[in-house]
Amino acid sequence: MKVSLTFLIILSTISFANANQTRYLCSGDTNELYVMFDAEKNSVITDNAKPIRYWNEPNYRFWHKTQDYTLLEYTFRVSYNKLSGKLEVKSHNLVSSENQWYNYECKVN
Repeated sequence: MKVSLTFLIILSTISFANANQTRYLCSGDTNELYVMFDAEKNSVITDNAKPIRYWNEPNYRFWHKTQDYTLLEYTFRVSYNKLSGKLEVKSHNLVSSENQWYNYECKVN
């Protein structure tokens, strides 16, 4: 009895600790990537990168980052039930001014 009570307390603590984080697996034409949102800190982590602050509007989250000579602009549209979403990434080369778009379908992982 004492062991099951301790297990129940630990289990409830773990579920509350991660309540503000949502992790999505996003699949696109060329690759897959993980996106994790932390609602408490208003930050997002893509794959193994550092957390980046995002801003949002109803059902949308936006953020950007730079990589070498490329500016990446992310737009994440969340479904009504927040179990899935669509991620659009605009890649803008700062040297050649060339733009490329990448689209991903995302599901809670």
